[in-house]
Amino acid sequence: MAELRTPEEYTDRLIQSYRRFSETLALLEPEEYTSPCLPDGWTPVATVAHVAFWDDYQRRRMEAALLGAWAEQMPRPAEDNDTRAAVDGSRAWEDVLVEAEANRQKLVDFSRGLTPEQITTVYREGGQERPVLQILLEQMSRHVREHGQTIASYCGSWQRWGRAGFRQFYARQSWNFLDTISALSEHTCLTVPVVGEWSVRDTLTHVLVWDEYCSALAKQWPTVELATLAPWVEGNLDDLNERLMAEKAGMGMIDLLDGLVTVHRRILRCYDKLSDEAIQTAAEYGWGQKDTLMGVLYTFASHTAEHAAHLYEARRDGVLQG
Repeated sequence: MAELRTPEEYTDRLIQSYRRFSETLALLEPEEYTSPCLPDGWTPVATVAHVAFWDDYQRRRMEAALLGAWAEQMPRPAEDNDTRAAVDGSRAWEDVLVEAEANRQKLVDFSRGLTPEQITTVYREGGQERPVLQILLEQMSRHVREHGQTIASYCGSWQRWGRAGFRQFYARQSWNFLDTISALSEHTCLTVPVVGEWSVRDTLTHVLVWDEYCSALAKQWPTVELATLAPWVEGNLDDLNERLMAEKAGMGMIDLLDGLVTVHRRILRCYDKLSDEAIQTAAEYGWGQKDTLMGVLYTFASHTAEHAAHLYEARRDGVLQG
């Protein structure tokens, strides 16, 4: 049995898991919405419709249980997932998104209104009595995370990019990031908070230390000695960031920028030397995770893009001025 959480914790997990799912959907191009690019020939729009369907079904199932109906009396869907996916695969993206967001909000509102006692109450299901609400609240957070991961895996895949396309994408994220500080004074970069207490310099340092991690990976791929990654993967992530950034406390802005350009070039050189097969070979890269090199680089390029967006927004809002 999964760990028992408070209603507030279940609600927060439902909100955060769907938020991450939405952020992943934003990585898709419009022409990909109805493309059968996912496992079993599913389209992204069918996947969103699938999430919407089960958010609605499982919420109604829990509501029935609270009214005293046995959970097993809730009729099962007449069609299986693949049948529904074939029908939903070409629906209008905007319509499906509205439906999915509405159904998740109903699920969130339902969760928010529960008491701890209602969550722990047992209901009959499959000939057994068990805490159906607790099981389903856990399941629905996990369900959307799993489908989000499927779409994220496609977004960073060889299938989507090919060798040359991904190289161009990766290079563009790095240069876009550096463009964010164009014409800013060193004083501004060192003193103005941008993300929480982080300055521009802090943000550059943060991206550099993780680019160095990617470089250490790319040099070894696909035979990675995890012991060599210890500086980046052993410990709490917040502690890691603090320590890695502190190690570069003595670097000036010119050295930081030079470091970013240099490590970026090193990563691309390693990428260019690897065979197509090696780039697509999955390997462990720390934290118990496994992916292809393209998948790893896509994840960290997206991370760089997020920080670039923070700096662009700060400039747009007048927080950063030359």
